Amino acid sequence: MPGLTLAEQLTLTTTRISAFRGGAQVGFGTGFFFNFKVSDDLFIPAVITNKHVVAGCDQVTIVCHTAEGPKPSGSFIPCHLDARPGAIISHPDPDVDLCAVPFGPILNQAEANGTPLFYTGLDFGLVPEDDDWQYFDAFEEVIMIGCPRGIFDDFNNLPITRRGNTASSLTKLYGGKQEFMVDMACFPGSSGSPIFVYDRNGYLDRKTNSFKIGVSRVRFVGVLYSGPLITNDGKIVLQQQPKVEVSAMMHLGNAIRSSQLHGIEELIKARFSAEIPKNADVGDVRFDT
Repeated sequence: MPGLTLAEQLTLTTTRISAFRGGAQVGFGTGFFFNFKVSDDLFIPAVITNKHVVAGCDQVTIVCHTAEGPKPSGSFIPCHLDARPGAIISHPDPDVDLCAVPFGPILNQAEANGTPLFYTGLDFGLVPEDDDWQYFDAFEEVIMIGCPRGIFDDFNNLPITRRGNTASSLTKLYGGKQEFMVDMACFPGSSGSPIFVYDRNGYLDRKTNSFKIGVSRVRFVGVLYSGPLITNDGKIVLQQQPKVEVSAMMHLGNAIRSSQLHGIEELIKARFSAEIPKNADVGDVRFDT
């Protein structure tokens, strides 16, 4: 099996989330793996999603690839994560729809069972720093990886990739919030999907005002959490002429800037002590930039 390409690594960052309460499924969405660095020798792996995806549930289930050396084996197993209020780490700002579900205990358990897991974890190395946002263009091509309406490739345990572009400038705070909009088809189930600026074969570096020929660029810029709806009024001709309203997606999505994950990082640093959780065969993202 050849080495994983950059695009293949990106698809392995994301997983479908099934939310349960009392053993019954109550919803679904998308989550992605993120490694929070607490100290030089400690990181805490977590699954990031939106607060509304896991609201009211007590358990979430994801399906994880098992590891074969430094690569996924082609097999996968369901993993059940504690999602009770005390287990979930929510962003401290009630208006920021982000939360983290710690993933380390599952990694430890899988290793102890002889079925180590493989995943590709994002980290802050891919998140633009405060000064970097000004160097994006008013229009950037982006990809979003997730599970729209719960759809994913269940045979290979892989999410769906969608391509679009920014609908508002990444250099600006859309509506005065740490957000932006994307122009692509966004549906329920896509909530929690990571969004990347992804240039495969070159890009304009606005810092140096030079074009990087043949150089790949990946920047993790945001997390989808909602999308505007348009209501179309229709009429059914009966004696009382009742009114019917049909909501339709506008192929636009609202995304939270990835830098807002720093708010969760502070809570994770405060919660966890300095012992590295065991986790074998964890895939770290390594991109040429």
